[in-house]
Amino acid sequence: MKIIIGILIIYIIYQVLKRSPSNKKSPLKTEATFRFESIDPRPSASAPKQLPKPKERPTPKTAKTAKWYRADECVSVQGYDITGGLIYVGEMLRDSSGYGNDACLINPKLKTAPAEPWEDADEMGYWPQYETISPKCRGAYLKWLADGRAEPEAYVGYVFLFFYGLERRLFVDGPKENISAEERLDIVREVIRLRKIYGGNRSFHGYASNFLAMEWVLYESDQPAPDYLDFDDRYCSEPFQVVLAQYVAAGKPIPADVALRWIILHPEFGLRTPARRCAKEFRALFLHRYTQQFGDGLIIKPNKTPLKLEYHAASSSIRGALQLKFPELRNPFILKAPLKKIGILVEECTTQLEPYSRFIGRKNNDPTSLAALALLPKELMLQAPTAQKAQSLLMQISSHGAGLISTESLYTGLEERVPLQIGKKESENLATMIEGMGFGIAPDIRFHNIKPTIDGNVVIFPKGHGIDFRPSREFRTLITILRLGAIVSQIDNDLSPAEEATLQTLINESRELTQIEKESLLAFLHWCLNTPQGTAGIKQRLADVSSVEKTAISHILISVAYADGRIDPREVKQLEKIYTTLGLNKEQVTSDLHTLAAANEPVTVGLRDREPSYAIPSPDIEPVQTKGFSLNEELIRIRTEETRQVRGVLEEIFADQVDDQDDDNLTVDIPTTKNPLESLDTVHQTFFHRLLEQETWERSAMHDLCKELGLMVNGAMEVLNEWAFDHANAPLIDDGEPVFVDVDLAKEIVNG
Repeated sequence: MKIIIGILIIYIIYQVLKRSPSNKKSPLKTEATFRFESIDPRPSASAPKQLPKPKERPTPKTAKTAKWYRADECVSVQGYDITGGLIYVGEMLRDSSGYGNDACLINPKLKTAPAEPWEDADEMGYWPQYETISPKCRGAYLKWLADGRAEPEAYVGYVFLFFYGLERRLFVDGPKENISAEERLDIVREVIRLRKIYGGNRSFHGYASNFLAMEWVLYESDQPAPDYLDFDDRYCSEPFQVVLAQYVAAGKPIPADVALRWIILHPEFGLRTPARRCAKEFRALFLHRYTQQFGDGLIIKPNKTPLKLEYHAASSSIRGALQLKFPELRNPFILKAPLKKIGILVEECTTQLEPYSRFIGRKNNDPTSLAALALLPKELMLQAPTAQKAQSLLMQISSHGAGLISTESLYTGLEERVPLQIGKKESENLATMIEGMGFGIAPDIRFHNIKPTIDGNVVIFPKGHGIDFRPSREFRTLITILRLGAIVSQIDNDLSPAEEATLQTLINESRELTQIEKESLLAFLHWCLNTPQGTAGIKQRLADVSSVEKTAISHILISVAYADGRIDPREVKQLEKIYTTLGLNKEQVTSDLHTLAAANEPVTVGLRDREPSYAIPSPDIEPVQTKGFSLNEELIRIRTEETRQVRGVLEEIFADQVDDQDDDNLTVDIPTTKNPLESLDTVHQTFFHRLLEQETWERSAMHDLCKELGLMVNGAMEVLNEWAFDHANAPLIDDGEPVFVDVDLAKEIVNG
């Protein structure tokens, strides 16, 4: 007995050693086993539901076994001469369940009737089988085959019927018969050709893409993936797992494009509307940011879960799923930690594309216009030829610092349509566009509180305000002081360098301004001094200002006028007018001039009467040439002391000028309390609320929801899209596989 047990043990050990591999395989060399498994297929919106098993049909004893015709073989069936092969012809070809003939089998004994490939599609059924379709459908199918399988208007059911045979040959008979590489190549070429012709059908495109990818996995995965594989397609999520597993097994970093496909194909993740609508821009931005953050890519340690894939055939004759096992590869596709890192980056890129996405999602907006490009993240915007040309122009204008250009010339140079009038919206778009290209504009309605005019000028300055610019209160106060100073300096239509220098020093010597604020104010000053400044509406705003506040404002005006050390009669007269406009006593002009002069240097003052000009008596010392230093000091003193009392007043002087300007093109949003959903009937309101429960819908689930509500799928989606266009000029539902719902847009419409 002991001897028998010993012999058994030795035999078992021998068998184990015999089956173990003698040497290790390369981790990038895919060794797989492919076999049938009785498992339920994964749900798919475009894949038909599994048919019940048909009753087994008795096979005549004289039935001729089917033959597979290769690409270089011909066959004649019912008078149709079929060249190019790639079909099964005969009377018997059992399907995978053994209950009947395969759906693809062309039985030459069955009757046919003449028909065109685009006719009688409704007689085909959802999952067609050659032996069960009508004679006319058989005739149409055989004619399509005989004509070279290229009729673009052919019913896609005939394409699928032929495709079933290719699936059978490659994945059922192929592993058993060890078909040649040449034959596999013929099949692959044919599927690629069919996908080009009939790929407009989402279902066929998906199945064909998955077929090609699984062929590569099964037979060629030790070679680089060919260009015709589309791993961005959700149908290819299974084959893609081999690509990912190979990188992990080899210890190589995950490239940016592979990382992006990983998260796109993963069932627990979904791209939001901006990433889908702006797919090209999103991809470019993600690849750039991924490389910035992770260099060559994330390196992932192999996990313990072995890699197993399933191929779900389009053919109803290949029941269940074909399961593919890879003993030497792990399955990193299911790991969550690296996906979380990638997901954070995806969300960041998506958020930055939201302004651009919203812009191009509206009707009649050109995605290639500068207005659109300026909404892109800078690294994308600067890649566009149009933006590069515009940036070159702006660089030329501001090559020596802040540069002046007419508004019309700027639009023309940027190749943008010149508006009839610049309203608030146009001003913001122009400023955003210039800012997006790395420059600033003055006036910038967002910060300077005034719009450019179409017949006026603007100033372009380098660098601009930046994304996070937030003007300080000091910045806002100086905006008004500069405009008041410009009003005074323009009295005699002769800008004095000393007056300009005084206002520049006021900016440069401020310790409360950031460098960006100073550059913005200097550009704004340049615009102010070269653009007539109006005083419309100021008197009304200063009606309730106290005398102390008015005195502080008058000192600002006098200090600027006195900057060149001389006041002629015209300036005195204009100052009196400005004093009157501002609600000040015009008799105070001469007194203010004398007061300021006595505190600083001699100044020549021209009185408004006919008496000749005379100089204020000066001390018995040699006259000193006016340099403006003490005047600047005086103006700074006024700013630091007296503007504390009138800061709020100064900020309000020009506050409403944007509204005061003529603005026929400005769109005013009239508040309304009406709920936008009231324009929908009760059923479509319910449909709307149900849709918002999730952003991604399988088409089958969408169909079930509409059926529950008594709606037709296409009609219901069209109603909601028209409703969204009426309220936001953008679609709510993106019909596809799967169906996407713009939840953010829905909330924007409902919440106003």
